Amino acid sequence: MKPINPSYLALSFSLFLAGALFQSADAATTPAEQDKLRIHTGMPKRSTDSLFSYTAEWRVDDGELYRSTGISFLNAAKIDSAAPPAQITKKLITAMKDGMIQLDPNWRGVTLSQPQDQPELIIANKSGYSLTTITVRDYSNQAMRFDLADKSFNAEGVQVAIDLVLTADVEYLDGFSSKRSQTASQGEIDIAIDGEKPIHIKTDGKTTRELEQEIARELSSSHLSETPLYPGMVSKDTRNNKPFDGSEVQFLNLAGKSVAIDIRDPSLGVLAKFKFKDENFSVKVIEPRFMLGILALVSILAVVYFRLRSPKNQA
Repeated sequence: MKPINPSYLALSFSLFLAGALFQSADAATTPAEQDKLRIHTGMPKRSTDSLFSYTAEWRVDDGELYRSTGISFLNAAKIDSAAPPAQITKKLITAMKDGMIQLDPNWRGVTLSQPQDQPELIIANKSGYSLTTITVRDYSNQAMRFDLADKSFNAEGVQVAIDLVLTADVEYLDGFSSKRSQTASQGEIDIAIDGEKPIHIKTDGKTTRELEQEIARELSSSHLSETPLYPGMVSKDTRNNKPFDGSEVQFLNLAGKSVAIDIRDPSLGVLAKFKFKDENFSVKVIEPRFMLGILALVSILAVVYFRLRSPKNQA
């Protein structure tokens, strides 16, 4: 039997390794729209300028985290009653696009869309990026519904939290107001899962923790947590830096496909939080230059190994 040329073996091994490395790198790329959140927007009910902001955070595949925030101020008294809710959606999308201007184009890992000019805002990841968290802060008392475009939250590994907050915490100006209220005023909260009959909570004079306790009791899929779903984000705009108030309602394994929240109390706002799986953090994507370096090293070692084992060197 004719002996196999050592150099041929080294080359074959190198080509096999190259194929394996390039295949693993391709497999590691996160597909576009793997992570998605759809926000069905409504019309604001408060007749004063009220903050609405949302922050999306994403990760470059096995790389750095980036985030962007869209900030708007909504006032029911300044909005034409004949205007469709879709106009609100357009305003919110523009705000996020403005927030991403400061990022390098290669760092902008999400897309924003409004299908057929409907009151729907869809946030989705681009190819090679994945969503990690989305925080929606509404102090305008608009009715909202959140879903993953017809997928259940637990099937997608998305955890949800609802944190009731006081509007005074973002509107209060020290020295210009004699007293800041520590409780809700008089109003109502409706929360529904999957379009079922909503739970109905009276807010009258209760603290946010008391209201969250009621919600957790009414919704069997939730629980009251004294630890936030994820750490609060620090923004240049201090109105977004709402410190965690010590409690929130969490859904860690929500079988439903949608969550609807409708707050009718001018003293209350809500933070809706969504935590995605962030699986690509553990996947190593090898850079092409690094691959070539490995191939060169393997080729050299293979040639040296087979030459040392050749009959001439062993004689």
